[in-house]
Amino acid sequence: MKKIIKLWYLYDFANSFASVVLLFYYPLILSEKGASNNWIGVSASIATGILLLSLPYLGAYSDRTGRRLYFIRIASVLMFISLAVMAFLTQKSEIFSTLILFILSFFYILFQVCFQGSYVFYSAMLRRITNIDNNARVSGAGISFGQLGNAIALGIIGPIIGSSLIIIGLSGKPLSLFIGGTIFILSALPFLKQKDLKNDSEKVGFSYREFFKRIISDKKIFSFLIGYSLLSDAILTFQLYLAVYVKRIFDFSDQFVSLVAITGLIFTVFSGFTVGKLANKLKSKTKTLRISAVLYAICFGLYAIIPPIPIFVFIAIAFSGISYGLVFSLARAVYSEISPADNQGEFFSLYTVFERAASVIGPLVWLLTFYLLRGFGESAQYRGSVLLLMFICLGGSYYLKKSSRII
Repeated sequence: MKKIIKLWYLYDFANSFASVVLLFYYPLILSEKGASNNWIGVSASIATGILLLSLPYLGAYSDRTGRRLYFIRIASVLMFISLAVMAFLTQKSEIFSTLILFILSFFYILFQVCFQGSYVFYSAMLRRITNIDNNARVSGAGISFGQLGNAIALGIIGPIIGSSLIIIGLSGKPLSLFIGGTIFILSALPFLKQKDLKNDSEKVGFSYREFFKRIISDKKIFSFLIGYSLLSDAILTFQLYLAVYVKRIFDFSDQFVSLVAITGLIFTVFSGFTVGKLANKLKSKTKTLRISAVLYAICFGLYAIIPPIPIFVFIAIAFSGISYGLVFSLARAVYSEISPADNQGEFFSLYTVFERAASVIGPLVWLLTFYLLRGFGESAQYRGSVLLLMFICLGGSYYLKKSSRII
């Protein structure tokens, strides 16, 4: 295996320690201290807006110069700083004032912009380190190593935050933010210390108008992005609320919630490592991607109707873990093939923004459903919101099928 591919895997593994603690423990911190989860939804929406405005230009710049790692290094340092600041703020504040919530939201936004933005440059490297015959396998392995990092992070950090351990004045869930950030930046160093792959392109300048016109005129890519956005909308929105959903509907303890998440991650790791073989067996990456999308829609249906019995929850999370690994591995591989080889940074900037559209549309749809079902009780609100995600997921599968039919 090429050294550059091994290091590419390493970064996906390392940054999982940073992302999973924010995704998993930060909503619980807000909930426990009486703050609304709306702060997360609004902050995520703002982050997506910033990404939409900045990423196409930065992606085009990286295409011209080959400076992918330059941006990843900057983003990685800012991600660590954000988690460290959030850790100390949440530890020192018994009750979150409006000012504290605004400060926390600023660093949450900064983290999300850097984390999601770094994936533009990271994913744009895929086509240069692989070929069409093994890109699905490499993409899937990257997803698997990332989810393996998530599982290990939860396995390590879960027991720590449940203990009385204090490190530099931090304990409990705030400590998880600092530990996750520290492990991330230290583990990622071998990847970050590489030299950038030089690019001798002579293209100059960038026009947002021409870029978006080019995307919209390419019906295959545009349909793919719409379909992928709807899938991400459903999947990533559920991720935002997964910890709270499991606690509220199934009355699980923090440790049990961690076990549910680790179970899903283990099955994601398995599917990521096997996605290449599955796609070869079905003789089509796009067909395998559509089947995976439908499978995830079925999982949402299960989440919406299952009784509060632990075994059913674990079955549902296992199937959704398999679907997650397949969907995101194949989507990245397919998109790298259908987008221009010399403009991977530009086109993956839109890929990332369409993926993060879930940070705008999904939470708003979730909150609207909550409001409309407010008279039916909390269980109906949560289950109704998840059921709606099933239909969004099916809509994504439709557009992916439409894209595959365009030559």
